[in-house]
Amino acid sequence: MSLFRKKYKPFEPPMHIDKHWPIYRENVFVDKKPHRFPFWFAPLAALVAIVLIVFYLAPTITRRVVNLTHNRDLDGQQISRSLDEMNRVVSQTTADLYETADLKAKRLAQVLYNEPVTLTNIQTTYGFRQVILQEGLTGFMREDQLSTYCDSAEPALALNKLVVATSSKRIMSHAKTGTLIAEVMMGTVLYADYRGDGISRVLLPDGQTGWISDEGMVILPPDGEVMPVESGARYFTTSALSFLNVTLINRGMTIDGASIPGIAYVSAAVNGVKLPRLMSEQFMSGEVVVLSRDLESELVDPDILAPGDLLFFGQTPDSSEPTRMAICISETSMLVENQGRSSIRLLDPAKDEVLWSNLIGIRRIFRATP
Repeated sequence: MSLFRKKYKPFEPPMHIDKHWPIYRENVFVDKKPHRFPFWFAPLAALVAIVLIVFYLAPTITRRVVNLTHNRDLDGQQISRSLDEMNRVVSQTTADLYETADLKAKRLAQVLYNEPVTLTNIQTTYGFRQVILQEGLTGFMREDQLSTYCDSAEPALALNKLVVATSSKRIMSHAKTGTLIAEVMMGTVLYADYRGDGISRVLLPDGQTGWISDEGMVILPPDGEVMPVESGARYFTTSALSFLNVTLINRGMTIDGASIPGIAYVSAAVNGVKLPRLMSEQFMSGEVVVLSRDLESELVDPDILAPGDLLFFGQTPDSSEPTRMAICISETSMLVENQGRSSIRLLDPAKDEVLWSNLIGIRRIFRATP
């Protein structure tokens, strides 16, 4: 039996862990392996990626897709655009054109909402760009008032061209009920891609669309121009009278602030006559009316005036350059920048002999009707 007896090793008690791992001691801990980047790096990277996608990549891709779509008509034909990468459109109700790149500089003129301008390559003060207006006038404008999205002023993308003929119009976010997007002024040109039931959907400088009623608008083909009518002088004076009692602003051209040259410019535009913006250039426009003076008083006879005439006054009767201007409403009233007051007023020429004596020129931009 001893041959089959199994041999067993003597029993050994378990060893304490300290004998195998002598480094283990009280209050000694193993730290986590340090990360290469701080804990806040991943959330920050995700946030930056989201911002880039939302504010850069998505708009860029969308703009390119829209441009590819808009560059072709419904038949797939290539659209010939009139504006390019050097063009911008005004994104404010009105924007000032300055003589130099400085907010304190002299205001040359105002530019209306959605009006296209052309950039030059001249380096300017930060926040300003030198631009050329459609009629060739050059000046400086604030860059934040110019939009790079020029489709809103592209006739090739529209069904109709709309010209605001009233003192102001509102563009709304929806056709029936909506919020106010912008209030645009007389002379503003908009382009619509849809019209129906007395309302139009217009393209906006921010790339969106808005709705505006057809009332008080001149509706034209996309490349159409406002044409003068037989009684254009009467409509012109009616347009000019909508600026009565408006606050006087040098070179202004809206009901928010106006000057006589600005009033003449927009009132003529909505009635089919193109005038320059500057008074010195308006003095060279239209038909010259010969000044017939009274032999005794040497004052111009008011009987030669016709409604719609532009009147120019100098510092003296012998001045060659105008310093003041008026619009003839009738033989006994003219729209003027009233001296000593801060608004546009009606004045009877017979009641201001000093002003009337300094009349140096009359320009007729509408043919007198019998």
